[in-house]
Amino acid sequence: MSDLQIALAGVGALVIICVIVYNRVQESRFRRRVEASFVGERGDALLDPLNGGPKDRIEPLLNSGVVGADDAAETVNARAGRVEPVGVPADASPESAGEESSPIDYAVQVTCEHALQRPALHHLLDALDGLGRRTQVMASVGDGGWVALAEGTEGATRIRVALQLADRRGHVTEDDLGAFVKLVKQWAQGIGATVKAPDPKRYLDAAKELDRFCADVDVVVGLNVVAPSGEPFSGTKVRSCAEAVGFRLENGNFRLADVTGRPLFTMESQQGEPFDLDRLSSTTMNGVTLLLDVPRLEQGVKVFDQMIDTGKQIADALGGTLVDDNRTPVTEAGLEQIRNQLRGIYTAMEARGIDAGSRLALRLFS
Repeated sequence: MSDLQIALAGVGALVIICVIVYNRVQESRFRRRVEASFVGERGDALLDPLNGGPKDRIEPLLNSGVVGADDAAETVNARAGRVEPVGVPADASPESAGEESSPIDYAVQVTCEHALQRPALHHLLDALDGLGRRTQVMASVGDGGWVALAEGTEGATRIRVALQLADRRGHVTEDDLGAFVKLVKQWAQGIGATVKAPDPKRYLDAAKELDRFCADVDVVVGLNVVAPSGEPFSGTKVRSCAEAVGFRLENGNFRLADVTGRPLFTMESQQGEPFDLDRLSSTTMNGVTLLLDVPRLEQGVKVFDQMIDTGKQIADALGGTLVDDNRTPVTEAGLEQIRNQLRGIYTAMEARGIDAGSRLALRLFS
């Protein structure tokens, strides 16, 4: 062999060794994380409220004359990392409590001959927390129905552990599913329980397809109120106008909610800076943007009409102009085109069995 061939063979062998070492390190890290989660206490994970992380996502904006009802799949969909609360479902409503299967989850059922004890359930929740993916845990006593874990810990003999297949961060991977199944099986083995787990590989294609569907309909509608050239809005006046039409300042943005407190749409500064009460009196801005998160709202067309009316009121009060994303003054023809686009999106969601604003939609699009 020539010196070059010997050198290349040596480099190849080194690369192979590095790959093997890396894989073993990763496996070791995962094992240590799971084992560590089976010891110690970190508060009452079954009863304490769990809060999600901040929303960190740049949304696509839908504007007239650009995206048609049949072109929703072409909308831009930028995702950012976000770790969700795990364990007890945040929306443990009667609707979710009785659900045994879901089109957006991969579920594993664990059955134990004796009632599951609180410490063991704590260990499961802590272990799931380490996955960094959305999970739900439901409990059942005997042959009874499924309820949120916090409501069914006493005497529970069956546990349904579900991994959400997709959200705004993207879809689960084969590694995600494998790690999830391995974790649940390891936990079940430790308490002498049996596990019924579907083949996770069958769910990988379903997760990818679900993610494509989400990207197709994941749209935010934006309308802008812009100031006259050289005459920016004062922060104090923007706040006054916003509160006069029902907005309330929350986490740096103005939010308008319905009578039940459910958010409808938001108002943000066009500069992208959060509204700060302490600095509004000395702040000016060239415009504000009203945003409506389409898949999270039922009756979105009706809410869109409300947003139009609100935008017109704010424009009149501020002396600005209501424009679309191209900074073109809105017309009734353009607004009707957007309404048709919204109807197309809602029809697609209904055909999929995931109605806009439903519990499933709120889980997927967050």
